[in-house]
Amino acid sequence: MNQEELPLGIIKELKTIIKSIRQIDEFDDKCILEPIAPFGFKITFRKEKRFFYEINQYGHISGSSEIILQGNRNGVNQNNPPFDVETFRTYFYHSVENIKSWLAAVEAYLEDDTDFDSLFKTSEPILITESEDIYDKEFEVLDFALKTLKVTNFQGIKELKIENLPISTQWVFLVGENGFGKTTILQAILMGLHGTKDNATNLISDKTIQIKVEYKSEGSNIINDCWDNEFPLKHLAAYGSSRLNLQADASEKEVEVRSALAYSLFETDGVLLNINAELYKWALKKETNRFNLMKKAFCALIPYLDDIKYNKTTDQIEYIEKDIDQQTYQPLPFKKLASGFKSIVGIVGDMIIRLTRNQPNAQKPADLNGIVIIDEIDLHFHPKLQKQLPALLSKVFPKVQFIVSTHSPIPLLGAPQNSVILKVLRNKNEGIQVERIDIDLKYLTPNILLTSGIFDMEDFLSVQNDDLTKTRTETNESEMVKNDGVEAYLKAFEAGNEQFPDDLFETKVK
Repeated sequence: MNQEELPLGIIKELKTIIKSIRQIDEFDDKCILEPIAPFGFKITFRKEKRFFYEINQYGHISGSSEIILQGNRNGVNQNNPPFDVETFRTYFYHSVENIKSWLAAVEAYLEDDTDFDSLFKTSEPILITESEDIYDKEFEVLDFALKTLKVTNFQGIKELKIENLPISTQWVFLVGENGFGKTTILQAILMGLHGTKDNATNLISDKTIQIKVEYKSEGSNIINDCWDNEFPLKHLAAYGSSRLNLQADASEKEVEVRSALAYSLFETDGVLLNINAELYKWALKKETNRFNLMKKAFCALIPYLDDIKYNKTTDQIEYIEKDIDQQTYQPLPFKKLASGFKSIVGIVGDMIIRLTRNQPNAQKPADLNGIVIIDEIDLHFHPKLQKQLPALLSKVFPKVQFIVSTHSPIPLLGAPQNSVILKVLRNKNEGIQVERIDIDLKYLTPNILLTSGIFDMEDFLSVQNDDLTKTRTETNESEMVKNDGVEAYLKAFEAGNEQFPDDLFETKVK
């Protein structure tokens, strides 16, 4: 960033810092202060000019104005501890105190009477080595699948690792309470696979953040670093919790930014690539095969969607819904669909468009490969559809791995047999952590799921329950209705004059 681009407030703050530095006792005897391009300044220690401290970057992190303070600490000789390069990130009002600490540390280091590393903690680079492939022989191995994630110093994550993910698992579920860090982990996975740059946007700028992943890529094990992303995964899509808006009437530049791969996972105003416009284009060009394949995919994913057609009279794509008796409703344009249907059409359409860009030979959705990240997959959906969605998506996209978060136990009822469940935990000392939950979901009910180690609810009773003896323990409503009928019959029989038949109480002789 050039000095001309800096906000006036930042320039004023830099001048204040420089003035404060000059007022440090004996500063001019110890250091040289000089400006550096494109903006900022550099402090060099007079006695050992290889030691310098510079303010040379400005950025926005989490909505706050912050500067990057860099100190270069090269070794004096082989007998002394190394002065590794370290990045210090701080708010403006900490700058002078950090510089004082730096000066004191350099002096103490040169006098060799203190441990420099105890004053400036350096994080060891995290390493990932190629790991053995783990897979369930009963399931097909995916061409693209996440195997390992290691993260340090990212938002609420101090140090986190996820390892030994099977390359045959199509579904990885993140569960955990609000604010515990599910979205943060999904963001880390995306940056490990894709890198820190999303088109022209830097997703993060703090160089102390470390994110590394290992993923399977068509038979090869790829190890990626978020900063040095030599092998970014091309077959990737990611979706945040706001996903109801298709590309609208906006400037081309704005649409390009807000529909970028990572945008919706980091921001709340993202837009999806417009599948409705693609359907419209295919209808006008009479590309019937492509139109019908897309329609078939949507009708498979949305149980109450009967058909999609182009209406020549209204000149728009219309969606025709049906009821449980297969009776169809009035055709509706996309913008008038219910939010749940709109969410599926939007996200699946975006997914197909995005993955097809790098897989032009894919003839249908079932041919597409890749990894798809979805935050809050249960959002906008009725419980019935929440349960159906994993199986429906697996059927339409059998070669895609889905890494999703959820607050609901219902999607887990529809999870394929070899799914992985990761519970996200958080505390002050350890930060965000992940615990793998090994539990057989096959015979569990939502009540058991809610009170299990996955969701940790103490009970699932209504807050209006004032008599535990009246709590219903049936597993479904039809059983409850049947029991109510039996109880009503017994009460009516007891209130009447009719006697129980004697043969009910006679012992039968064999």
